[in-house]
Amino acid sequence: MRQIIRHWLPAAFCAVISIIALFVSVNSRAGWWSPTFFAFLPMCFFFVGSVTYQMQCEIRELRKQLAEMQAKQID
Repeated sequence: MRQIIRHWLPAAFCAVISIIALFVSVNSRAGWWSPTFFAFLPMCFFFVGSVTYQMQCEIRELRKQLAEMQAKQID
């Protein structure tokens, strides 16, 4: 269950900050929300990057284990 949440967390975070920015921009004409919105937007890419990096590490480890198992079968 935790893995599923980790994959959807970046999309949820982007949706939340986008909804906040939308409501603030509709309810007030002040542009104070723009810097906050754009400052937190890179966090979405950070979250996606961290999940992708972990998946790549797991794939690398699985490939290593598979190569070791295949080497043992040949011997």
